[in-house]
Amino acid sequence: MPSLQHHGVSVTQELVRLPRVRLDKHKVLQILVNLISNAKNAMDSLPEGRQHLRVRLWARDDRACIQVVDTSMSFTPEIRERLFAQGFTTREGGHGLGLHSSALAAKLLGGRLTLESDGPGLGATATLELPLG
Repeated sequence: MPSLQHHGVSVTQELVRLPRVRLDKHKVLQILVNLISNAKNAMDSLPEGRQHLRVRLWARDDRACIQVVDTSMSFTPEIRERLFAQGFTTREGGHGLGLHSSALAAKLLGGRLTLESDGPGLGATATLELPLG
């Protein structure tokens, strides 16, 4: 949180209390740190006051859903299919390993990772779904 605030990113948390779940905490943290870092980097070019991150947690059926929603410039539909490909990056100096490894980690946890956007300039929403049982 201090690093995000230092970079001018405001953060809103919408967290619902969920039952305890047995999972690999380190893998979940790896995924979340990557998603939040990607969101922060994607918002770097926005003017101060327009960099906002919303983190949501809720349950749906037998799944925990964690969303990282940003106000970034997002991505175009043309690159949507390549976002989770190993080596694909839109960031200068990036390696294209973060989303790929995060999607694999989500799958190992019995869940899935998705990334959505309504189009360029409309932000992006990353959703991590994990089993509650």
